[in-house]
Amino acid sequence: LAGLWALLVNPRQPLVTGPVFKAWDTIDRGPLPAGSARAIAQAGRNDLATPAQALCPPIGEVLAALTTTRPWLTRMSGSGATCFGLYETEAEAVAAQVQLASVHPDWWCASGALR
Repeated sequence: LAGLWALLVNPRQPLVTGPVFKAWDTIDRGPLPAGSARAIAQAGRNDLATPAQALCPPIGEVLAALTTTRPWLTRMSGSGATCFGLYETEAEAVAAQVQLASVHPDWWCASGALR
């Protein structure tokens, strides 16, 4: 995934890690498929996304807003509330950051290259 650009977005809503893990259903959804890093990333998931969104609904708003910027991939990071979009170019990531910051000036946004 080196060379892609990431846009990190946080709705500035507090979300404590412990309750997210406590709300997780602990179901083993199996291993990710073999393949390239891109294929694995696209097939991937964050098993904490559902409980995190239940505890912090703005995460769903962030993911929906990121999707409107047409990223290559969108996910929640870790146990939340930060989410990310991956973009092919710096220009796409910066344009997405400008778009989201103009619509949601209260959200924290930062973009950068993956190495």
